[in-house]
Amino acid sequence: MRPICPHCHSANVKSNTDTDSPFNIFEQLCSQSALSGLGVSICRYYKINSAIGVVVGTALASAISLAKDKLQQPPLLVLAVKPSYTCNTCSRTFTI
Repeated sequence: MRPICPHCHSANVKSNTDTDSPFNIFEQLCSQSALSGLGVSICRYYKINSAIGVVVGTALASAISLAKDKLQQPPLLVLAVKPSYTCNTCSRTFTI
């Protein structure tokens, strides 16, 4: 069920979720495939076996993933957050 704007009653509404947050960009840059590719590129530049770059990149990505998971412990008390929406017709923000 799509939300409807309570001000102008339009169905032309978008959700206000942070999909381009800086943390999301950091996750993409430190992904396993990105770091493995970087390791291969560095090894090719220095004329070292590319497999070493893959292993080092994968190990570094795994270490970053473990550290990130350790930092993102869920809080003991979770407050319910109401989703926020923006109407594309009247440009008002509202919650349901």
